[in-house]
Formats: sequence, C-alpha cells, structure tokens
Amino acid sequence: MKVQYSLCKYIIVFLCCVNICTGCSGNKTEVIKKNPETTDVLEKRTKFNSDGISIINKSNSLSDEDVKKFSKEIKDLFYKNWGNSNKIENFKMKFYNEREEDGKLKADVHVRCNWTNTQKPEERPFIIGMKQELEKLKGKKLKKLGKKIIHGFNLEYSGFYMVTEEYNEDLEIHFNTNQVSDNYEILCYKYKDESGSELCPFDKYQESDEDMVAKGRKVFNQYLQNELQYKE
Repeated sequence: MKVQYSLCKYIIVFLCCVNICTGCSGNKTEVIKKNPETTDVLEKRTKFNSDGISIINKSNSLSDEDVKKFSKEIKDLFYKNWGNSNKIENFKMKFYNEREEDGKLKADVHVRCNWTNTQKPEERPFIIGMKQELEKLKGKKLKKLGKKIIHGFNLEYSGFYMVTEEYNEDLEIHFNTNQVSDNYEILCYKYKDESGSELCPFDKYQESDEDMVAKGRKVFNQYLQNELQYKE
C-alpha cells in the first residue's frame, strides 16, 4: 500500500509537471505580464483554413498570408516535438492581442488540437530508463521491489494510451522590430517553479529521449531508496 500510494502521489505531481511542460497554457503569472494597450482592430476577424488548420486572424499588422506561414510552422513544430509518440490533428489557431512592447511587435497565438498518445507505456523513454536501473539490481527481493515500482508507473501511463483529448497551448510571436519581418521568435510558456512560468523558444521545448531516459533512471533510484528506508 505504501508503494502504491507514493507512486500515485508522485505520478499526479509528475504528470502535472509534464502537462505544464508540454502544454503551458493557463500558466501566465505575474512574472510575465501583458501590455493591456494592444493594436488589435476590433472589427477585424478573418477566418479561413490553410494546410488543414482552422485559423482566426484578429491582428492588425499580421496579414492572412503571414498567419498562414506561422500556422504551418507551429504545426510542424508540434509534429517535430511530439509527433513520434502522439497523433496530433484538427488544429485550430487564433492570432490576437497584437501589441508593441520593448521596441518589439508581439502577438499571442492560441493553439487547440486533438491529441492521442500512441506510445505504449513500456516504450516510453522514462520507463526504459527505469528498466535499465532494474537490470543493475542484485538479489530477488530487490528486483521484485524494482519491478513493483515500474509496474505502478506502467499502470498509470496505460490510462493515457490511445486516449484522445483536446489540447490547448498559448504561444507568443516576437518580432525584433516594431514591424513584421523574417526576424522573429515563436515562444511558449514553460514551467519554471511554484511561482509560475517563463518564456522559452518553442523549437527547443521538448525534452529529448535521452533526457527522459536519464530522468527515469533517477526517479527509479529515488523510489527504490525511499522504499528501502521504509522497510528498515
């Protein structure tokens, strides 16, 4: 019971952090403030489809051709970051809250899509890292305890396998001048700590498989040590 309870408790915290780090919408805090003086044109609201994406453009400076280009780039980044282990479809994007801030032109982008996890629990790099540590253990009792820890994580992850959910992401586009140009960044909100989030480049957003394997090894050893201390 102690193992199951601690696993469930950790999983909830861990998955919340993962969701924040792979979907940081709703985590804009006082650390990152918006300029309330926007240049959106209230009567402008063009809606159209491009590259399979439903797009709404409410910004003043961004033309429909601009947002078509940015929408495709954002969609491609989703596939690059998560397409190997997820089915991502039915994209909808809204460009709005255009403003001048710190000598830059900025605009918000709200992304919505359907997200289906297609990676079996045992295929996750996080679980693979745990199994690597399990192989190092000596003795039947220790191996049994290690297998129980991994089994708990597999059970939790199995609840997400082949489940489709609506996913939301808030991004920002920053232009390095007060005009639309090719010199821009697409940024996302990434979990920082309990105080809130911070902006980071969206193309460097996802943790690599190697990072997740290392995290799995670390978490496995932490759990193992906790359970061994409990048994003493």
